[in-house]
Amino acid sequence: MNQQQFEVIFEKLTSRRKEVLQRILAGETDADIAAAMSIGEASVRKFIERICQEFGLNSEHSDSRRYKRSELVTLVAKHKPELLSEHQPQMTHQVTESEEADDVNVTEFILQLLSTHQPINEEFSKFILRFNFNEQEKRQMPKAFNKIGYEYYLNSDFNTALSYLKIAVELKPDFGSAHYNLGATYEKLDNWTEACEHYKIAMQYQNRAGDAATNNLARLEIMQGNNAAAIELIESILSRVKDNTVKAALYKNLGWAYFQKNLYPQAKQNLLISLELEIDYAPAYALLAQVQEAQRDKPGAILSWQNFLESYSHDQQLKRVRWQLPELEVWKLNAIRTINSLNFPNGQLTDF
Repeated sequence: MNQQQFEVIFEKLTSRRKEVLQRILAGETDADIAAAMSIGEASVRKFIERICQEFGLNSEHSDSRRYKRSELVTLVAKHKPELLSEHQPQMTHQVTESEEADDVNVTEFILQLLSTHQPINEEFSKFILRFNFNEQEKRQMPKAFNKIGYEYYLNSDFNTALSYLKIAVELKPDFGSAHYNLGATYEKLDNWTEACEHYKIAMQYQNRAGDAATNNLARLEIMQGNNAAAIELIESILSRVKDNTVKAALYKNLGWAYFQKNLYPQAKQNLLISLELEIDYAPAYALLAQVQEAQRDKPGAILSWQNFLESYSHDQQLKRVRWQLPELEVWKLNAIRTINSLNFPNGQLTDF
């Protein structure tokens, strides 16, 4: 169904059918609608059936009233989302004799609605956030939004990831992992102010996400020339971090900050620790090469640049990450130029 077809059918609905549809969008139950319109619940169900028929929603799930409601709201969300913001959802989720338990899975209901909007628009976000979720749903929904947002993040669809993750933290403001993912997403969209804000929130929780947030925030401080601040951030948590992947990244950034301050021995020491923790860590090799160049250790620098190119190429072939740190491409060019200057002293360059 296209937009024009939807508009024609919607305008032809009787006033009573429109009222039923609007009350469905507000999340009212059959009983609520029946009481408000002074009709029986059987009549409400008949109205819903007729509205579905008008819009051509005759699915194999016709025995499920919840599914019919879901299809209707999904259709409206796609073609007339402004109607969603006009009505305050008042859904209750107690199972009554007339409702089967598997017919009231609101988490599935909401996620199906969202499949029509990528990314989720503002009206839809407001509609979801006004739901009166029960305790189980309050636990389920933020996790579901964070998981889906992270999946979009991994596929480099950062705007869609952002829309899911923002709702996750709205539903659960103390959700450290979601704040970390949101910070990382804002960073990929070059919004460093928001990225730092959410990293700082995630840092309040002493878990892997909080440690990773500290690492990312330290990197942004280095990128802005705030090396002392980066060192202070990292050294404040380094002794308690257990995860070797995060610890390797922390030592790498600590080495980077010391390198920027021209403290080469400290820089080299931390970069070597990083590589002990993760032997094929491309950024650490690139930084180590630069430190060795500064120390006039040309053979060591060449070896480190070669290790960097090999590790970086391997990462890209495995598609370990779909978004690369922008500095890696700069370092890649430096590596190629340095190695080619030895092999081709007359200036001929060869890409690796």
